[in-house]
Amino acid sequence: MRPLHLVAITLLFVPSICFAQKSTDDDSPDLHAFSTEQLLKCFKKFRICEAESWDVADELDKRNNLTELMRRYWRERDASIRRAIEYAAYHVDAPDVTDFMREIVARKVNDDEERYYPVNYMAKKCDPVALRQLMTGRYRNQGSLQYATSVELFGQCQYRRAIPYLVGPALHDWSYNIIIAADHSLHALYPDGPKDFDDLHVMRQYFCDRAHQEGFRVTCGADDDSY
Repeated sequence: MRPLHLVAITLLFVPSICFAQKSTDDDSPDLHAFSTEQLLKCFKKFRICEAESWDVADELDKRNNLTELMRRYWRERDASIRRAIEYAAYHVDAPDVTDFMREIVARKVNDDEERYYPVNYMAKKCDPVALRQLMTGRYRNQGSLQYATSVELFGQCQYRRAIPYLVGPALHDWSYNIIIAADHSLHALYPDGPKDFDDLHVMRQYFCDRAHQEGFRVTCGADDDSY
């Protein structure tokens, strides 16, 4: 049986090729022709732009009016427009954007998506409040490719409080993308462990035992909610 880490390469990178092919579609709409207001409304009515949300967000970024949009966010009543502004800000690494995202998380603003992207933005900076929210598993409704990037953050940030979640629900997820991400995080949290496991059950049991040794209360079952 091939080591689990080799399987990860196949599962996580093939979808990226598909997205790259899609981006070259000659029928893609010319978002440059839309006003900023139209682009914002695309997050509520797809037929306005007929474009993917992230393509719309990228176009909003090109307008160089993110500061103005972030100010508008706090007086905007439409949750879909608030979500559009979050998307536009998500790929911008700047102090004012970090403050903006932190405030969204702190205020628990309704954006029709349970603030996943503001939370994930802050988790990328190893913010403990955001990491704590991610480890509840409440955002598992996200696509597995996207959510796998969140699961990877626990290891990258050395967030040991997430170990019960990783060895429980994450390692027993239906998606191998999530299982592999949990494997990567657990290897980062237990760097002295075996590099590869040929058997998934053996890997689960190993990390379950390590968690018990560290004093975590875990059952390592798919429905474990002890975290």
